Amino acid sequence: MSLQPRYTTQPAYGGAKVLHRGTPDYEKCRCMNPTADTAARYPREIHLAETAADIGAALARASELGTTVGIHSSGHIMNLGNLIHDGILIDTMNLNRRIDYDQVTREFCFGPSCRVEELAQKLAEVQRFFPHGHAPNVRSGGFLRAGGQGWFVRGWGATSQTWIERLEVVVPDGRVLIASGTENQNLFWAARGSGLGFFGVVTRFWGRTIRASKMWERSFKFEIDDHRRHTPKYGTDLNITIEYPEKYGPRYTTDDIPPGAKLHLNLNLQCYTDTIIEARTLMSAWDQIPDPVRECLLEMKPVQRRSFEEVFAGKRGFLGNHTQDKWQINSIMNDPQCPLPRLLDAIKPAMLDLPTRTSSMFACFCDILPDEDDAAFSLPQDLYISTITGSVKNNSKPALWDHMREHYKRTFPVAVGQYVTEIDVNNELANMRVLSDTALAKFLNIREQYEPKGLFPNYKAFVKTHEKIKETRKSGKAMIGNGL
Repeated sequence: MSLQPRYTTQPAYGGAKVLHRGTPDYEKCRCMNPTADTAARYPREIHLAETAADIGAALARASELGTTVGIHSSGHIMNLGNLIHDGILIDTMNLNRRIDYDQVTREFCFGPSCRVEELAQKLAEVQRFFPHGHAPNVRSGGFLRAGGQGWFVRGWGATSQTWIERLEVVVPDGRVLIASGTENQNLFWAARGSGLGFFGVVTRFWGRTIRASKMWERSFKFEIDDHRRHTPKYGTDLNITIEYPEKYGPRYTTDDIPPGAKLHLNLNLQCYTDTIIEARTLMSAWDQIPDPVRECLLEMKPVQRRSFEEVFAGKRGFLGNHTQDKWQINSIMNDPQCPLPRLLDAIKPAMLDLPTRTSSMFACFCDILPDEDDAAFSLPQDLYISTITGSVKNNSKPALWDHMREHYKRTFPVAVGQYVTEIDVNNELANMRVLSDTALAKFLNIREQYEPKGLFPNYKAFVKTHEKIKETRKSGKAMIGNGL
Protein backbone atom coordinates (compact mmCIF):
# COMPACT_ATOMS: atom_id res chain seq x y z
CA MET A 1 0.00 0.00 0.00
CA SER A 2 1.33 3.44 -0.94
CA LEU A 3 1.82 5.80 1.98
CA GLN A 4 2.08 8.97 -0.10
CA PRO A 5 -0.17 11.78 1.18
CA ARG A 6 -2.82 12.65 -1.37
CA TYR A 7 -5.09 15.10 0.46
CA THR A 8 -4.10 18.54 1.67
CA THR A 9 -6.03 21.56 2.90
CA GLN A 10 -3.63 23.88 1.09
CA PRO A 11 -3.38 22.52 -2.46
CA ALA A 12 -1.30 24.44 -4.99
CA TYR A 13 -2.57 24.90 -8.53
CA GLY A 14 -1.02 26.55 -11.55
CA GLY A 15 -2.70 29.94 -11.28
CA ALA A 16 -5.79 29.58 -13.46
CA LYS A 17 -9.10 30.40 -11.78
CA VAL A 18 -11.07 28.03 -14.01
CA LEU A 19 -9.88 24.43 -14.48
CA HIS A 20 -10.86 22.34 -17.48
CA ARG A 21 -11.12 18.60 -17.88
CA GLY A 22 -7.97 16.93 -19.21
CA THR A 23 -5.53 19.09 -17.26
CA PRO A 24 -3.50 17.86 -14.25
CA ASP A 25 -4.84 20.63 -11.99
CA TYR A 26 -8.43 19.73 -12.87
CA GLU A 27 -7.99 16.11 -11.86
CA LYS A 28 -5.99 17.03 -8.78
CA CYS A 29 -8.78 19.34 -7.62
CA ARG A 30 -11.56 16.90 -8.54
CA CYS A 31 -9.97 14.23 -6.35
CA MET A 32 -8.97 16.52 -3.46
CA ASN A 33 -11.15 14.66 -0.95
CA PRO A 34 -10.31 12.73 2.24
CA THR A 35 -11.61 9.57 0.59
CA ALA A 36 -9.76 8.06 -2.36
CA ASP A 37 -13.07 6.67 -3.59
CA THR A 38 -13.75 9.58 -5.97
CA ALA A 39 -16.63 8.76 -8.31
CA ALA A 40 -16.25 8.88 -12.09
CA ARG A 41 -18.22 12.13 -12.38
CA TYR A 42 -16.59 15.00 -14.22
CA PRO A 43 -17.74 18.62 -13.92
CA ARG A 44 -17.59 20.68 -17.07
CA GLU A 45 -15.52 23.30 -15.26
CA ILE A 46 -14.02 23.78 -11.79
CA HIS A 47 -13.96 27.36 -10.51
CA LEU A 48 -11.38 28.22 -7.83
CA ALA A 49 -13.21 30.99 -6.00
CA GLU A 50 -11.47 33.44 -3.66
CA THR A 51 -14.08 36.23 -3.42
CA ALA A 52 -17.84 36.76 -3.57
CA ALA A 53 -17.32 38.19 -7.07
CA ASP A 54 -15.74 34.89 -8.16
CA ILE A 55 -18.79 33.05 -6.84
CA GLY A 56 -21.10 35.33 -8.80
CA ALA A 57 -19.10 34.72 -11.98
CA ALA A 58 -19.28 30.93 -11.49
CA LEU A 59 -23.05 31.03 -10.95
CA ALA A 60 -23.47 33.19 -14.06
CA ARG A 61 -21.39 30.69 -16.03
CA ALA A 62 -23.58 27.81 -14.85
CA SER A 63 -26.69 29.70 -15.97
CA GLU A 64 -25.06 30.46 -19.33
CA LEU A 65 -24.27 26.75 -19.87
CA GLY A 66 -27.68 25.65 -18.60
CA THR A 67 -26.16 23.35 -16.02
CA THR A 68 -26.14 22.90 -12.24
CA VAL A 69 -23.71 23.68 -9.42
CA GLY A 70 -21.91 21.77 -6.67
CA ILE A 71 -19.90 23.36 -3.85
CA HIS A 72 -16.61 21.86 -2.66
CA SER A 73 -15.22 22.87 0.72
CA SER A 74 -12.98 20.41 2.57
CA GLY A 75 -14.55 17.34 0.96
CA HIS A 76 -15.50 15.54 4.18
CA ILE A 77 -18.91 14.53 2.80
CA MET A 78 -17.72 11.15 1.60
CA ASN A 79 -20.46 10.49 -0.98
CA LEU A 80 -19.29 13.64 -2.84
CA GLY A 81 -22.71 15.00 -3.74
CA ASN A 82 -20.99 18.19 -4.92
CA LEU A 83 -19.39 16.30 -7.82
CA ILE A 84 -21.98 16.76 -10.58
CA HIS A 85 -21.21 15.32 -14.00
CA ASP A 86 -21.13 18.11 -16.62
CA GLY A 87 -21.99 20.64 -13.93
CA ILE A 88 -19.96 23.48 -12.45
CA LEU A 89 -17.90 22.67 -9.36
CA ILE A 90 -17.13 25.71 -7.21
CA ASP A 91 -14.08 25.01 -5.06
CA THR A 92 -14.08 27.21 -1.94
CA MET A 93 -10.78 26.13 -0.39
CA ASN A 94 -9.46 29.70 -0.60
CA LEU A 95 -12.71 31.67 -0.38
CA ASN A 96 -12.21 34.61 2.03
CA ARG A 97 -9.54 32.67 3.89
CA ARG A 98 -9.03 35.17 6.68
CA ILE A 99 -10.20 35.57 10.28
CA ASP A 100 -10.91 38.95 11.88
CA TYR A 101 -11.76 39.61 15.52
CA ASP A 102 -13.63 42.74 16.63
CA GLN A 103 -12.44 43.86 20.06
CA VAL A 104 -15.59 45.95 20.58
CA THR A 105 -18.36 43.52 19.59
CA ARG A 106 -16.28 40.43 20.50
CA GLU A 107 -17.48 38.82 17.29
CA PHE A 108 -15.17 37.21 14.83
CA CYS A 109 -15.64 37.05 11.09
CA PHE A 110 -14.26 34.31 8.86
CA GLY A 111 -14.66 32.78 5.42
CA PRO A 112 -16.01 29.27 4.69
CA SER A 113 -12.53 28.14 3.69
CA CYS A 114 -11.11 28.64 7.19
CA ARG A 115 -10.22 25.33 8.80
CA VAL A 116 -11.19 24.35 12.32
CA GLU A 117 -7.55 24.47 13.45
CA GLU A 118 -7.18 27.97 11.98
CA LEU A 119 -10.21 29.15 13.94
CA ALA A 120 -8.80 27.57 17.10
CA GLN A 121 -5.44 29.28 16.61
CA LYS A 122 -7.02 32.72 16.15
CA LEU A 123 -9.26 32.23 19.19
CA ALA A 124 -6.25 31.30 21.31
CA GLU A 125 -4.51 34.51 20.23
CA VAL A 126 -7.41 36.69 21.42
CA GLN A 127 -8.25 34.42 24.40
CA ARG A 128 -11.82 33.77 23.29
CA PHE A 129 -13.90 30.64 22.66
CA PHE A 130 -16.25 29.65 19.84
CA PRO A 131 -17.41 26.03 19.39
CA HIS A 132 -15.68 25.12 16.13
CA GLY A 133 -15.57 21.49 15.06
CA HIS A 134 -13.39 18.67 16.36
CA ALA A 135 -11.53 17.61 13.18
CA PRO A 136 -8.71 20.05 12.37
CA ASN A 137 -8.98 19.99 8.56
CA VAL A 138 -12.77 20.42 8.30
CA ARG A 139 -13.68 23.84 6.93
CA SER A 140 -16.21 26.11 8.51
CA GLY A 141 -18.46 26.32 5.44
CA GLY A 142 -19.66 22.73 5.42
CA PHE A 143 -19.53 22.45 9.21
CA LEU A 144 -21.82 25.42 9.85
CA ARG A 145 -24.28 24.92 7.00
CA ALA A 146 -24.96 21.45 8.41
CA GLY A 147 -25.72 22.92 11.82
CA GLY A 148 -22.40 22.31 13.48
CA GLN A 149 -21.90 19.68 16.17
CA GLY A 150 -19.21 21.74 17.85
CA TRP A 151 -17.49 21.54 21.20
CA PHE A 152 -19.72 21.11 24.27
CA VAL A 153 -22.84 20.90 22.13
CA ARG A 154 -24.92 19.37 24.94
CA GLY A 155 -25.45 22.62 26.80
CA TRP A 156 -24.51 25.23 24.20
CA GLY A 157 -26.43 23.88 21.22
CA ALA A 158 -25.40 23.41 17.61
CA THR A 159 -22.92 26.10 16.57
CA SER A 160 -25.03 27.64 13.80
CA GLN A 161 -28.08 27.52 16.07
CA THR A 162 -26.77 29.57 19.00
CA TRP A 163 -23.44 31.15 18.00
CA ILE A 164 -23.75 32.48 14.44
CA GLU A 165 -25.01 36.09 14.29
CA ARG A 166 -25.12 36.74 10.53
CA LEU A 167 -23.96 35.50 7.14
CA GLU A 168 -22.87 36.89 3.78
CA VAL A 169 -24.49 34.88 0.99
CA VAL A 170 -24.24 34.94 -2.81
CA VAL A 171 -27.66 33.90 -4.15
CA PRO A 172 -28.27 32.36 -7.60
CA ASP A 173 -28.86 35.67 -9.39
CA GLY A 174 -25.44 36.90 -8.22
CA ARG A 175 -26.55 39.30 -5.49
CA VAL A 176 -24.45 39.44 -2.33
CA LEU A 177 -26.80 39.59 0.67
CA ILE A 178 -26.35 39.85 4.43
CA ALA A 179 -28.64 37.46 6.30
CA SER A 180 -29.36 37.61 10.02
CA GLY A 181 -32.19 37.51 12.50
CA THR A 182 -33.25 41.00 11.36
CA GLU A 183 -32.19 41.10 7.69
CA ASN A 184 -33.16 38.60 5.00
CA GLN A 185 -34.43 36.39 7.81
CA ASN A 186 -35.73 33.63 5.53
CA LEU A 187 -32.30 33.23 3.96
CA PHE A 188 -30.68 33.15 7.41
CA TRP A 189 -33.20 30.49 8.46
CA ALA A 190 -32.59 28.30 5.40
CA ALA A 191 -28.79 28.48 5.44
CA ARG A 192 -28.39 27.01 8.93
CA GLY A 193 -29.04 23.27 8.83
CA SER A 194 -29.72 22.55 5.15
CA GLY A 195 -26.14 21.50 4.38
CA LEU A 196 -25.46 20.47 0.81
CA GLY A 197 -29.09 21.24 -0.11
CA PHE A 198 -28.67 25.00 0.39
CA PHE A 199 -29.41 27.20 -2.64
CA GLY A 200 -26.62 29.74 -2.30
CA VAL A 201 -22.98 30.12 -1.32
CA VAL A 202 -22.10 31.45 2.13
CA THR A 203 -18.99 33.59 1.73
CA ARG A 204 -18.57 34.91 5.30
CA PHE A 205 -19.74 34.12 8.83
CA TRP A 206 -19.95 36.28 11.93
CA GLY A 207 -20.00 34.45 15.26
CA ARG A 208 -20.18 35.53 18.90
CA THR A 209 -17.47 34.43 21.32
CA ILE A 210 -17.05 34.03 25.07
CA ARG A 211 -14.06 34.25 27.40
CA ALA A 212 -11.60 31.39 26.96
CA SER A 213 -11.31 28.80 29.70
CA LYS A 214 -9.53 25.43 29.98
CA MET A 215 -10.40 21.99 28.60
CA TRP A 216 -10.24 18.92 30.82
CA GLU A 217 -10.62 15.27 29.89
CA ARG A 218 -11.37 12.02 31.63
CA SER A 219 -11.37 8.74 29.69
CA PHE A 220 -12.23 5.07 30.10
CA LYS A 221 -11.45 2.09 27.89
CA PHE A 222 -13.55 -1.08 28.01
CA GLU A 223 -13.32 -4.42 26.30
CA ILE A 224 -16.55 -5.42 24.61
CA ASP A 225 -17.34 -9.28 25.24
CA ASP A 226 -27.01 5.38 32.04
CA HIS A 227 -24.61 7.42 33.54
CA ARG A 228 -24.81 10.28 31.02
CA ARG A 229 -28.05 11.78 32.33
CA HIS A 230 -26.30 12.71 35.58
CA THR A 231 -23.51 14.71 33.93
CA PRO A 232 -24.32 18.45 33.75
CA LYS A 233 -24.95 19.72 30.23
CA TYR A 234 -23.27 23.09 30.34
CA GLY A 235 -19.74 22.93 28.99
CA THR A 236 -19.43 19.13 28.83
CA ASP A 237 -19.00 16.54 26.08
CA LEU A 238 -19.58 12.78 26.26
CA ASN A 239 -18.40 10.70 23.32
CA ILE A 240 -18.11 6.97 22.67
CA THR A 241 -15.98 5.25 20.05
CA ILE A 242 -15.84 1.55 19.26
CA GLU A 243 -12.93 0.25 17.19
CA TYR A 244 -10.26 -2.40 16.95
CA PRO A 245 -7.04 -1.45 18.78
CA GLU A 246 -5.14 -2.76 15.73
CA LYS A 247 -6.76 -0.01 13.61
CA TYR A 248 -3.61 2.12 13.60
CA GLY A 249 -1.08 -0.66 14.15
CA PRO A 250 1.84 -0.29 11.71
CA ARG A 251 2.08 -4.10 11.43
CA TYR A 252 -1.35 -4.24 9.80
CA THR A 253 -1.81 -3.12 6.20
CA THR A 254 -4.98 -4.86 4.98
CA ASP A 255 -8.72 -4.58 5.59
CA ASP A 256 -8.72 -7.93 7.39
CA ILE A 257 -9.55 -7.99 11.09
CA PRO A 258 -6.63 -9.73 12.87
CA PRO A 259 -7.48 -13.16 14.31
CA GLY A 260 -8.64 -12.91 17.91
CA ALA A 261 -8.99 -9.12 17.79
CA LYS A 262 -11.55 -7.71 20.22
CA LEU A 263 -13.36 -4.43 19.95
CA HIS A 264 -12.60 -1.72 22.47
CA LEU A 265 -15.11 0.86 23.65
CA ASN A 266 -13.62 4.23 24.58
CA LEU A 267 -15.57 6.73 26.64
CA ASN A 268 -14.23 10.28 26.57
CA LEU A 269 -15.57 12.99 28.85
CA GLN A 270 -14.48 16.58 28.32
CA CYS A 271 -15.46 19.81 30.01
CA TYR A 272 -14.61 23.47 29.67
CA THR A 273 -14.01 25.23 32.95
CA ASP A 274 -11.33 27.13 34.85
CA THR A 275 -10.08 24.70 37.49
CA ILE A 276 -9.46 21.00 37.92
CA ILE A 277 -11.74 20.99 41.00
CA GLU A 278 -14.61 22.25 38.87
CA ALA A 279 -13.72 19.69 36.17
CA ARG A 280 -13.76 16.82 38.65
CA THR A 281 -17.17 17.94 39.89
CA LEU A 282 -18.62 18.21 36.38
CA MET A 283 -17.44 14.68 35.53
CA SER A 284 -18.04 13.08 38.93
CA ALA A 285 -21.06 11.05 37.76
CA TRP A 286 -18.52 8.53 36.50
CA ASP A 287 -16.78 8.03 39.85
CA GLN A 288 -18.89 4.95 40.54
CA ILE A 289 -18.87 2.26 37.86
CA PRO A 290 -21.18 -0.74 38.38
CA ASP A 291 -19.31 -3.98 39.06
CA PRO A 292 -20.48 -5.79 35.87
CA VAL A 293 -19.16 -2.87 33.81
CA ARG A 294 -15.95 -2.56 35.84
CA GLU A 295 -15.09 -6.16 34.92
CA CYS A 296 -14.65 -4.99 31.32
CA LEU A 297 -12.58 -1.92 32.24
CA LEU A 298 -9.12 -2.01 30.67
CA GLU A 299 -7.91 1.49 31.43
CA MET A 300 -9.08 4.58 33.31
CA LYS A 301 -7.35 7.95 33.05
CA PRO A 302 -7.95 10.66 35.64
CA VAL A 303 -9.06 14.21 34.93
CA GLN A 304 -6.26 16.03 33.14
CA ARG A 305 -5.68 19.15 31.06
CA ARG A 306 -6.08 18.89 27.32
CA SER A 307 -5.61 21.39 24.53
CA PHE A 308 -7.39 21.67 21.22
CA GLU A 309 -4.03 21.07 19.54
CA GLU A 310 -3.67 17.71 21.31
CA VAL A 311 -7.14 16.65 20.20
CA PHE A 312 -6.40 17.75 16.64
CA ALA A 313 -3.15 15.76 16.63
CA GLY A 314 -5.09 12.59 17.39
CA LYS A 315 -7.46 13.17 14.49
CA ARG A 316 -5.10 14.66 11.93
CA GLY A 317 -3.93 11.45 10.29
CA PHE A 318 -7.30 9.73 10.30
CA LEU A 319 -8.82 10.67 6.94
CA GLY A 320 -7.27 11.30 3.55
CA ASN A 321 -3.68 10.63 4.47
CA HIS A 322 -2.87 7.88 2.00
CA THR A 323 -3.47 7.18 -1.66
CA GLN A 324 -5.77 4.17 -1.27
CA ASP A 325 -7.79 4.94 1.88
CA LYS A 326 -11.51 4.98 1.17
CA TRP A 327 -14.27 5.98 3.55
CA GLN A 328 -18.03 5.96 3.93
CA ILE A 329 -20.03 7.48 6.79
CA ASN A 330 -23.56 6.46 7.82
CA SER A 331 -25.50 7.96 10.71
CA ILE A 332 -28.75 8.32 12.60
CA MET A 333 -30.20 10.51 15.32
CA ASN A 334 -32.19 8.31 17.66
CA ASP A 335 -35.82 8.87 18.61
CA PRO A 336 -35.64 10.21 22.21
CA GLN A 337 -38.89 8.38 23.02
CA CYS A 338 -37.53 5.00 21.99
CA PRO A 339 -36.86 2.73 25.01
CA LEU A 340 -33.13 2.13 25.50
CA PRO A 341 -33.29 -1.69 25.12
CA ARG A 342 -35.05 -1.34 21.78
CA LEU A 343 -32.59 1.29 20.61
CA LEU A 344 -29.58 -0.86 21.53
CA ASP A 345 -31.07 -3.89 19.84
CA ALA A 346 -31.59 -1.95 16.61
CA ILE A 347 -28.18 -0.24 16.48
CA LYS A 348 -26.07 -3.14 17.75
CA PRO A 349 -25.11 -4.44 14.26
CA ALA A 350 -24.08 -0.94 13.16
CA MET A 351 -22.02 -0.59 16.34
CA LEU A 352 -20.32 -3.97 16.46
CA ASP A 353 -20.39 -5.62 13.04
CA LEU A 354 -17.52 -3.57 11.64
CA PRO A 355 -16.51 -5.04 8.27
CA THR A 356 -12.85 -3.94 8.22
CA ARG A 357 -9.99 -3.30 10.62
CA THR A 358 -10.07 0.45 9.92
CA SER A 359 -13.81 0.91 10.51
CA SER A 360 -15.12 2.49 13.70
CA MET A 361 -18.34 3.51 15.41
CA PHE A 362 -18.89 6.89 17.06
CA ALA A 363 -21.67 8.17 19.32
CA CYS A 364 -22.02 11.73 20.59
CA PHE A 365 -24.43 12.66 23.38
CA CYS A 366 -25.83 15.87 21.88
CA ASP A 367 -29.04 16.56 23.83
CA ILE A 368 -30.07 19.20 21.26
CA LEU A 369 -33.66 20.41 21.04
CA PRO A 370 -33.54 22.71 17.99
CA ASP A 371 -35.81 25.69 17.51
CA GLU A 372 -37.43 25.13 14.11
CA ASP A 373 -38.70 28.71 14.05
CA ASP A 374 -35.10 29.90 14.21
CA ALA A 375 -33.34 27.69 11.64
CA ALA A 376 -33.77 24.83 9.18
CA PHE A 377 -31.77 22.78 11.69
CA SER A 378 -34.90 21.07 12.98
CA LEU A 379 -34.50 17.44 14.07
CA PRO A 380 -33.93 16.65 17.76
CA GLN A 381 -30.44 15.30 18.37
CA ASP A 382 -30.44 13.19 21.49
CA LEU A 383 -27.71 10.84 20.30
CA TYR A 384 -25.74 11.19 17.08
CA ILE A 385 -24.68 7.67 16.11
CA SER A 386 -22.41 7.04 13.14
CA THR A 387 -20.17 4.39 11.64
CA ILE A 388 -17.16 5.16 9.49
CA THR A 389 -16.44 2.26 7.16
CA GLY A 390 -12.84 2.27 5.97
CA SER A 391 -10.93 0.36 3.34
CA VAL A 392 -7.32 0.35 2.17
CA LYS A 393 -7.98 -1.74 -0.93
CA ASN A 394 -7.45 -0.40 -4.45
CA ASN A 395 -10.82 -1.74 -5.58
CA SER A 396 -13.21 -1.93 -2.66
CA LYS A 397 -16.32 -3.83 -3.66
CA PRO A 398 -19.72 -2.06 -3.52
CA ALA A 399 -20.87 -4.81 -1.15
CA LEU A 400 -18.51 -3.40 1.49
CA TRP A 401 -20.38 -0.08 1.53
CA ASP A 402 -23.79 -1.79 1.27
CA HIS A 403 -22.92 -3.87 4.33
CA MET A 404 -23.22 -0.84 6.60
CA ARG A 405 -26.03 0.76 4.60
CA GLU A 406 -28.13 -2.34 5.31
CA HIS A 407 -27.36 -2.11 9.03
CA TYR A 408 -28.47 1.53 9.11
CA LYS A 409 -31.57 0.80 7.06
CA ARG A 410 -32.66 -1.50 9.89
CA THR A 411 -32.36 1.38 12.37
CA PHE A 412 -35.15 3.40 10.69
CA PRO A 413 -37.81 2.50 13.30
CA VAL A 414 -35.73 3.90 16.19
CA ALA A 415 -34.51 7.08 14.47
CA VAL A 416 -35.89 10.55 13.82
CA GLY A 417 -33.51 10.99 10.91
CA GLN A 418 -29.84 11.53 10.12
CA TYR A 419 -27.32 14.33 10.12
CA VAL A 420 -27.55 16.23 6.86
CA THR A 421 -23.89 15.66 5.91
CA GLU A 422 -24.48 11.92 5.68
CA ILE A 423 -27.43 11.90 3.28
CA ASP A 424 -26.21 10.18 0.11
CA VAL A 425 -27.45 11.89 -3.04
CA ASN A 426 -26.22 8.91 -5.08
CA ASN A 427 -27.62 5.99 -3.06
CA GLU A 428 -30.99 6.05 -1.31
CA LEU A 429 -30.67 2.80 0.66
CA ALA A 430 -29.70 4.22 4.07
CA ASN A 431 -31.09 7.74 3.68
CA MET A 432 -33.39 9.15 6.35
CA ARG A 433 -34.93 12.55 6.97
CA VAL A 434 -32.52 15.45 7.47
CA LEU A 435 -35.18 18.06 8.29
CA SER A 436 -38.56 17.81 9.92
CA ASP A 437 -41.52 17.63 7.54
CA THR A 438 -42.60 21.18 8.34
CA ALA A 439 -39.05 22.53 8.06
CA LEU A 440 -38.64 20.89 4.65
CA ALA A 441 -41.88 22.43 3.40
CA LYS A 442 -40.72 25.86 4.59
CA PHE A 443 -37.26 25.32 3.08
CA LEU A 444 -38.70 24.40 -0.32
CA ASN A 445 -40.90 27.47 -0.30
CA ILE A 446 -37.94 29.76 0.44
CA ARG A 447 -35.79 27.99 -2.13
CA GLU A 448 -38.42 28.61 -4.80
CA GLN A 449 -38.21 32.33 -4.10
CA TYR A 450 -34.45 32.45 -4.67
CA GLU A 451 -33.81 29.86 -7.37
CA PRO A 452 -36.85 28.55 -9.22
CA LYS A 453 -34.57 27.15 -11.95
CA GLY A 454 -32.88 24.63 -9.63
CA LEU A 455 -29.27 25.74 -10.04
CA PHE A 456 -28.39 23.82 -6.83
CA PRO A 457 -29.90 20.33 -7.27
CA ASN A 458 -28.96 18.44 -4.08
CA TYR A 459 -32.15 19.48 -2.28
CA LYS A 460 -33.90 16.87 -4.46
CA ALA A 461 -32.36 14.13 -2.33
CA PHE A 462 -34.18 15.59 0.68
CA VAL A 463 -37.49 15.45 -1.17
CA LYS A 464 -36.91 11.92 -2.44
CA THR A 465 -36.06 10.62 1.01
CA HIS A 466 -39.05 12.31 2.65
CA GLU A 467 -41.34 10.74 0.05
CA LYS A 468 -39.81 7.36 0.85
CA ILE A 469 -40.49 7.86 4.54
CA LYS A 470 -44.09 8.85 3.84
CA GLU A 471 -44.58 5.63 1.90
CA THR A 472 -43.04 3.70 4.79
CA ARG A 473 -45.59 5.26 7.11
CA LYS A 474 -48.48 4.39 4.80
CA SER A 475 -47.37 0.80 4.54
CA GLY A 476 -47.47 0.54 8.33
CA LYS A 477 -43.82 -0.40 8.72
CA ALA A 478 -42.84 2.12 11.30
CA MET A 479 -42.85 3.58 14.09
CA ILE A 480 -42.72 4.70 17.58
CA GLY A 481 -42.89 8.05 19.25
CA ASN A 482 -41.51 10.72 16.92
CA GLY A 483 -39.83 8.18 14.66
CA LEU A 484 -39.85 8.10 10.90
